[in-house]
Amino acid sequence: MELGTWSDWFEGVSEILAVVVALFLPVVQEKKRKRATRQRVNQNIRRLTLDLMANPERDIQWKSDFNSLQTLLRLYSSLLTDELGEPIVAIGERLLTAVEAPTPNQQVVTQQLAALADCR
Repeated sequence: MELGTWSDWFEGVSEILAVVVALFLPVVQEKKRKRATRQRVNQNIRRLTLDLMANPERDIQWKSDFNSLQTLLRLYSSLLTDELGEPIVAIGERLLTAVEAPTPNQQVVTQQLAALADCR
């Protein structure tokens, strides 16, 4: 094979590779961004839930944190328009019910936080 044929072949493969990368790079970056967002939201939900569980007094701060948790769970489920949105609504409702109970059930809270973390 001639040198020109090899360089033409290499140039063609390079162009195809450049097009493939250009087409799929935004998709990969979007998936990474969504995953990072889900992780941050999960961390905030976990933090708020643990703060609520650690505060036995139902004071103004507790109510504010509880409202924040409700809002965060609603936003999180609405962000996920795929198949994960519906399970997150159900998990969020069970989590809110467990936290809001007069005597919060730590086991249920732990299970729901784990289920929420598994929704990825």
